[in-house]
Order: sequence, then structure tokens, then C-alpha cells
Amino acid sequence: MAPVKDQAYAVAVIGDIVNSRDHNRTALHEHLTGALNAIQTPSHERLHPTVGDEIQGVFATHGDALRATHILRLHLREHDIDIRFGIGAGEIRIIDEGAGIQDGSAWWAAREALERTEELAQTSGFSGIRTGLSAATSEDTKSDGRRATVGAQAPQGNDTPLPEALCHLIDAHVSALKGGACGSLRGILEGESNGDTAARLGISPSANTQRIMRHDLRPLAEAMRATWVSNAPAARPEC
Repeated sequence: MAPVKDQAYAVAVIGDIVNSRDHNRTALHEHLTGALNAIQTPSHERLHPTVGDEIQGVFATHGDALRATHILRLHLREHDIDIRFGIGAGEIRIIDEGAGIQDGSAWWAAREALERTEELAQTSGFSGIRTGLSAATSEDTKSDGRRATVGAQAPQGNDTPLPEALCHLIDAHVSALKGGACGSLRGILEGESNGDTAARLGISPSANTQRIMRHDLRPLAEAMRATWVSNAPAARPEC
């Protein structure tokens, strides 16, 4: 039997603004552009606007993708804007580099995850859900080895996504926060001092501290950071 050729591996992200027609289009574009420019997470392709109210980006791992989407969502929530995401892993092929056209199983999985998330959010009790995950696919029946690809030739470590339920729990907690609390949470995640976060939000340091404690933002921040870490198995200690 001939050996199976490794496919390029990457994690695709598609984001879609929630209820975009309810917002002033100019202000929405300005807030989205500012938030995207502030994302510092390493990526193969930065999150960027595409068609309509969608954004796309490509990352090396699920952890990097979740970090970028979490920070972006908090930025937007500070301005009463929300966004949902579909995240899919697999192969990404470059169809037309000049036109920026890509295809492949990672994009198909991300699109499916986005549509599934939108449908789930319409279900009673799940209205705050904003993240859909699709695991890597090992088979791409339309693969074309002649085309350039994006990403590595194999998954980085064991890049199995965390249980989607954990991401949904984080989503629901963030959805329950007002914009100011999202700003305080972002300060924790980005390593700001309490004073710097308070100054950015126009409140006193004591008020920011009270907000963090009242909304249990520190354990939420720890849960979010946990999803950013690679899921590669820990090394066994030597005997």
C-alpha cells in the first residue's frame, strides 16, 4: 500500500456579526477595524473583513484561533457589538493568490461550524452561544496536490480541540456581561494593570476591582486562557 501523503494543516476561522443590521454601518466598520488591528495573536493569515459582515483568518492551532476570537469578541462587546465564530481544521488550498481565493476542508468545516452555531443560538437556553468547533478531517476527496497550501504539513502536536461545551460555557458567561465588564475582562487577559484598565475604561481602580470580583472575571479569564494552550500530551516524567 502506498504511504498516505500528509496534507497541509491549518485552522480556519469565519466570523459573522450578530444582528448587524441593527447597528450604524459606519460605526460598526470603525469598531470592527479597530478591534481587528488590535489582535496580536500569531497567525498564518490575520483576521480580516471579507464579504458583507463576515471576517476570516487562518491559524496554526485551535488555541491560537480561540485566543484571537475571544479577544476580538471582548473588543466588540465593549461597543455593544457581538460576533459568532465557526472554527474548522484541515487543509487549506490557495486557488488564486492574487484574488485571495482559498478552498479546502478547513474552510468547509469552519462554515459548517458557523451555521451550526447560529442555529444552536436560536434554541431555548442557548442564546448566548457564539463559538462552533469542527475537528480536523483526515480525508479531503477534492484535494489537489498541485496547488499551494497554507499551514504546516501535519498538525502541531496533538491539536485536538477542547470539548465544544467548554467553549459554550465561556460564551454564555461573556454574553451575560455588559460592555464595561468585557473591558475589564480584556484587561485581565491582556495583562494590563488594574490602574491602566481603569484609566482606559474611565473608572476608578477600586471600581474596576469591584467589577472583577462581582462578575467572577478571574476564573473566567483562567478558563479562557486554558483553551488557548496546545493540547499536546504532557511528557511523562523519567523514572
